[in-house]
Amino acid sequence: MPRTGSTSFQAVLTSLRPRLGATGILYPALAPPGGPEGQDVNHQPLGEALDGRRPAAERTESLARLGRILAETEADTVILSYEDFAVQKPGFAIPQVFHDLFRSRGFALEVAMVVKPPFEQLNSAYAHRAQLVLETRSFRDFARRHWRSGRLDYAGLIEPWRRAADGRVTAIPLRDARSEAPLLQRIVRDLGLEDRLGPLMSEETRRLVTNRSSGPLAVEAARRLRRLRVHRQFRGHSRHIGHVLDDAAWRRGLDPEPFRGDAPEMSARIEARCAASNDRFARALWGAPWASVVRDAPRRPPNELATRTIPPETEAQIAVLVAETTRHFGFREPPAWQRIPADLADAAAERLAHAVGYTRWRVP
Repeated sequence: MPRTGSTSFQAVLTSLRPRLGATGILYPALAPPGGPEGQDVNHQPLGEALDGRRPAAERTESLARLGRILAETEADTVILSYEDFAVQKPGFAIPQVFHDLFRSRGFALEVAMVVKPPFEQLNSAYAHRAQLVLETRSFRDFARRHWRSGRLDYAGLIEPWRRAADGRVTAIPLRDARSEAPLLQRIVRDLGLEDRLGPLMSEETRRLVTNRSSGPLAVEAARRLRRLRVHRQFRGHSRHIGHVLDDAAWRRGLDPEPFRGDAPEMSARIEARCAASNDRFARALWGAPWASVVRDAPRRPPNELATRTIPPETEAQIAVLVAETTRHFGFREPPAWQRIPADLADAAAERLAHAVGYTRWRVP
């Protein structure tokens, strides 16, 4: 699932890529030729080609490229990694596409999925949207809109993959109640690759954590930048805005803890709604109840700033983050008479997207 350590796993596999061949493992480079540097850290280009976010010709080319690699490799284990595979709509039949392609080249499909408690997943989704300068709402308003999302139904999400993989599914909790081992070590162990990848991974590598989640000051600054509509002045992926914002906070020693939204009543509601799905998932894949395997995050109070009176010194810190990011990109603040109708149009577009299923490609 998104925001469950995938970036760290991908970073390790990318760094080890030159040494993997000797172990019989391949982490293939599949990005189209001539793309931006760094595209081969994960398999996002392949995922976007398969779900229609890229031209149809690129889908054909991507599958042909993967097919050639599978036909030519001497490796017995090929790893693809892209977190949005978990949440793409079933209509694209991506699990079956992989099943058929791998089988045609002599491979059997296996699937691994890392999960965490659904309320925590929704909290991460909000913080990530803020990092992408997509949110002006409070977390409570966001949670009220999305608490029924199919992206929190892990049993439903994994089922097409289970069928395509003939039941060969490995589920890994972000925090395991049965083990104190770090996530990357457990991923490698549970996939049965410890004997091959383990000797290549130092203790530091096993504990690697990259792509930190934004903290409360950066999230609040991002909400304010969204209100200033800076995303309309930026060419490129808006995640670059969030990264500059996060770096500005961390460089000043701010945001030592990740964002925690303020909506305790939604936590109970989501827990109740997802309980049956969580238990089906856990019993099918671990043979045990969800609560006996998945450890919740430590209980800490919300640190969201949108729902409380902000002290002057904190306001000053937020203002510094907004100002530094604005200077970095050369953003200009538009007059209010321009922002208001544009905000209304964005709100209408959000309501329409919600009514028709959010996106073309992702589970609503």
